[in-house]
Amino acid sequence: MATQTQDTQQESNAGSLWPTRATFTVGMTRRQRQQQFRQQMNALTGVLVVTLVVSAIVVISNWNNVGAVEAITCAAFPDFCVPLAGESTVYDKLEAADSRVLDEESTAAPGVVRYVGTLNEPRIGDPAAPIHFVTVSDYACPHCQDFHGGDLDRFIKEYVLTGQATFGFVQTVWTGRGFSELASQAALCAGEQGAFWEYSEELFAAADAESISAAFSLASLRDQARDMGLDADELEDCVSSARYAVLLSQNETFALDSGVTGTPTVLVSYGNGWTIVNRTFDSLVELTEAAHARANGE
Repeated sequence: MATQTQDTQQESNAGSLWPTRATFTVGMTRRQRQQQFRQQMNALTGVLVVTLVVSAIVVISNWNNVGAVEAITCAAFPDFCVPLAGESTVYDKLEAADSRVLDEESTAAPGVVRYVGTLNEPRIGDPAAPIHFVTVSDYACPHCQDFHGGDLDRFIKEYVLTGQATFGFVQTVWTGRGFSELASQAALCAGEQGAFWEYSEELFAAADAESISAAFSLASLRDQARDMGLDADELEDCVSSARYAVLLSQNETFALDSGVTGTPTVLVSYGNGWTIVNRTFDSLVELTEAAHARANGE
């Protein structure tokens, strides 16, 4: 009867991945039962160790890749894969033609480049377009993060890269103050390595994911540059030199003189001054199409 009871118990546990308790064959000696118990516990311990090791590897791998992106390539940042022209007489290294060699052919319309506008702001588009916009933004501003990832992103794809308009980025530091100033200088310094727009995109993502004190510390800005394949030492030296501090001060003066009271604010120019406009995608499209109609005498 003992053997039948043991067989029944083993059958009931056969469909279970984890038996409720260790089982022993009837008739074993005490030493044999102890040896079997140790073997079962060793097997269970081995499974747990392997599981913990694999989990740790996955966690560490994911942690190391948080915020990391590929090197600055056209595949990683297709919207900004256009020739760099620079053209600033004040900041000759910013978005300079020799700061980056594209790894793929640009798919933007002929004439579309990255250059420096009349406000010494990084700009993208065809300089010959009949209408020019700038966005006054702060990397630490949540509404700016939404705009740059939403309406502006769409407008750049559909109207800037097609050569119908240009868009510039006037950086301000009203929201994040000292942290925004560090981030702004770092982005301009990344522009000396042909990566202003790409680095800016990562800054907005970082500010959306964590506190600005963490995202925009000098150590984090340096790490971000390294993760993107930039020269982190060169970027840190550039930031420490504060050579773009004057430009940021000029940006603030421009914004205040233009009536900007918050960020993001979009302004338009047809070549004769700047005017604040509605920043929605539909509004930007309407202004662009009207400018082309006037240019064509319609």
